[in-house]
Amino acid sequence: MDSRILTLGFLVATMCSLSSAALADPTCGNWEWQADGSYWRQCVNDDGSQHCYTATDSKGANAKEIDCKK
Repeated sequence: MDSRILTLGFLVATMCSLSSAALADPTCGNWEWQADGSYWRQCVNDDGSQHCYTATDSKGANAKEIDCKK
């Protein structure tokens, strides 16, 4: 097999693995108890975008994404 093809394949595989490794998990706060008995938390991605969730307990059971504006 041509060494140029092997080199190109290696470079493509390396770049794919690096790009997937660069996608970090969002940073999330702890589940906070709310007056209505539910739990709430906010997560922030590396790009600054925010995602908020509500759940039925402090471990995040039945979590659902909600609007971050309270």
